[in-house]
Amino acid sequence: MSLELAVGRPPLVLLVDPSVASRHWMWRGMSRAFGVIEAGSVEAARDWMTRRPDIDALVVDDELPDGRGVELVGDLVAARHRVASRSIVLARPGAEWTRMAKLGTTLVERGDLRAVLAKLAGWFLTRGYAATASTTGRGPARG
Repeated sequence: MSLELAVGRPPLVLLVDPSVASRHWMWRGMSRAFGVIEAGSVEAARDWMTRRPDIDALVVDDELPDGRGVELVGDLVAARHRVASRSIVLARPGAEWTRMAKLGTTLVERGDLRAVLAKLAGWFLTRGYAATASTTGRGPARG
């Protein structure tokens, strides 16, 4: 599957996970359809978002060495950052899951790459996206 935004590039996803092995595994699955850049901490994620305003989506583990993914997303929502509405928090189901869901956080169980890909594809294959792409002639590649 290959997706391209109306600007002629695949959507760019920032993947934030403290585990290099986990990031590599997720990167391999996501990079087939998306541009992917990586970070291992909240600080590194914020740095990427400052340097790369063209980031289209965020996938962040909830347990980071310098903070929580759900708090990073909450800060993005409060700041009305453009990526806030396309953010996924990877977390373990449990008591906190319900609280995070009530905040409106998009949650995916840690390790569920298929669910992450489905959510990202849903965001970038919307009717509005398709209309924009069809007027520019740069819709998703088929095949």
